[in-house]
Amino acid sequence: MSSKSLINRRPRVLPSNVQHFHQAMIMKRNKILAVSHNILGSRSRGCGFSDQTMHAEKSVVKNLGDLSQLNGATLFVYRFNAHNELRDSKPCPDCQQFLEKCMREYGLRKVVYSVEK
Repeated sequence: MSSKSLINRRPRVLPSNVQHFHQAMIMKRNKILAVSHNILGSRSRGCGFSDQTMHAEKSVVKNLGDLSQLNGATLFVYRFNAHNELRDSKPCPDCQQFLEKCMREYGLRKVVYSVEK
């Protein structure tokens, strides 16, 4: 899927509470199964670390719920700046490990992320 078609196809999820908007969606057979975005403070409520975020990659898998649906699916991660321009969204090392586990254990087929031109 080209970046232009990704921009046109992406669901309008709620904006993140950060300057650059990371969003993610899981698709299978051209059907959107789950969408999400970075969530500020989600992992740390009550732990004294209110500035922590749940990254979009983990949040979208959590929203999917049934991990068996990952089998054969593609996970898209994209980031837009305040001007709605695509930016790099390569997953962080922690998310890379998480996504590799999803591929190995649950059959996630592919991960696609946006890159800056």
